[in-house]
Amino acid sequence: MFKQIKLVAGQVYRTKIKTPSFWLAVLTPLLIPIVMFAVGFIIAKTSDDAAPKLAVVDNPVLAQTIKSGKLLDTDIIEVSDVDTAKKKIISDKLDGYLVKKDDSYTLVTSTNGTMKFTEGTVRTALSQIELADKASQLKLSAQELASLQQPAELTMKTLSDKGETDGGAGKNVVNSAISLAVTIVIFTLLMVYTNVIAQEIANEKSSRIMETLLAATSAKVQYYGKIMGIGLLVLTHILFYVVLGVGASVILKDNKMVKGVLEMVKGVDSNFLIFSVLMLVVGLLSYLFFTAIIASLINDQSQVQQAVQPIVFLSMIGYMAGIVGGTVPNNVVLKGLSFIPFVSTTLMPSRLATEVSTLTSAYIALAIQALALIVVAKFGERIYAKNVLSYSDEKIFKQFVQNLKK
Repeated sequence: MFKQIKLVAGQVYRTKIKTPSFWLAVLTPLLIPIVMFAVGFIIAKTSDDAAPKLAVVDNPVLAQTIKSGKLLDTDIIEVSDVDTAKKKIISDKLDGYLVKKDDSYTLVTSTNGTMKFTEGTVRTALSQIELADKASQLKLSAQELASLQQPAELTMKTLSDKGETDGGAGKNVVNSAISLAVTIVIFTLLMVYTNVIAQEIANEKSSRIMETLLAATSAKVQYYGKIMGIGLLVLTHILFYVVLGVGASVILKDNKMVKGVLEMVKGVDSNFLIFSVLMLVVGLLSYLFFTAIIASLINDQSQVQQAVQPIVFLSMIGYMAGIVGGTVPNNVVLKGLSFIPFVSTTLMPSRLATEVSTLTSAYIALAIQALALIVVAKFGERIYAKNVLSYSDEKIFKQFVQNLKK
């Protein structure tokens, strides 16, 4: 029987991999990063690298202090009054001007200069100047001033069942980014390939070719063969991304964006990576079997969306919970949902990435999902064999409920 399953799987794989729809599904998600990279590259090449020009109004001491201390990455120009500065801005000779009145400062920029001066950078520079002035008034030495400016030393660590690890804001950002990426990847693959298998079964039923296929093989062979064939497509899809990613990292190794991504990837825990791959395989297979069961109740192509809709809603629960989990990771409802089969497929990797779930809890959720896979697969054999040649006019949900009762 296994040879027959391999034949069916090979036929499904060869047929689907040649279709434009498969490659469209593979290439479409790449458009966003490609466009972002292209836009960033164009902006970097065409942007004006010249330092912005800033005028200091009627304050030679302030102008000289900014110049000598190199507190701002700007060309400092001295002007005698505000009117002169305004005229220079309007004629595009200045990007902005700085005025000090009493103990307060005002920065006025042109519409083009707004992006060149960040409030935080300018505020920090002026704060340093004010601090130096007050230190001078208090007759503090340069060493004493430096001591006052020395920031407190703080080391952030995270404690888990694996022990203490270095943490902090940077690690949290990386974990959140990985969590979001894993959630989106798993959800995207679920949406693409549950729809593919539903379309495959609907095509065969609507064309009445299933009668011919079952004359040569059994429903069980068709059932498992289709799942294996679609599984090979998923593997091809993922391997294509891996090869493309490795190639891009080698060719564009000096690009800042690529360097940032590589630094983030270096911090990925191997245990997390192994678990995510296992959960992806088990979860995706569970969804494919479940979809095959529902799709066996379809009569024609017009019912595909109706059949896939409840599966989309089910996967959306885990997807949305995974997104929300980044903001409220310790929520008791999300913790409970992360152990529920089908929902845990997208939610548990997200929780493990942010370290709110332990590796032990993650593998418990994986074991529960694996058990659900076995139950759904065995249950699906009977439902698929019974309905693959049935053409009922009743609604799919009603047919499904009736099959559950029998």
